Amino acid sequence: MTDPLNKIGNFSMLPQIATSRQPVKSAGGNKELEKACHQFESLFVKYMLQTMRETIPENSLFGGGQAEKIYTGMLDDEVAQTVSQQRGIGLAAIMYNQMAALGDKDKGPGIK
Repeated sequence: MTDPLNKIGNFSMLPQIATSRQPVKSAGGNKELEKACHQFESLFVKYMLQTMRETIPENSLFGGGQAEKIYTGMLDDEVAQTVSQQRGIGLAAIMYNQMAALGDKDKGPGIK
């Protein structure tokens, strides 16, 4: 059976890419660095959601004004934090691994 997504593009590698992301591991590592990486990923996801939402044209029937803007902003915040604290998009893990490797090489005071 063929996957219908493969007909419109090369999505055959998508399941492997999705499962290849490694969670941030800080066993004996730097908890502050881990937290900072998750916070950055959360900000990135929030900005991505806001940018995606701006591409949707406003509807005159349901254009909720200022209250809708506040609600969607808060919704984007929560979605971004939830995504980052769960599996995330992989950005926090990549950043953590890169920065932890730099900290190991330098043996300096680290990130403060």
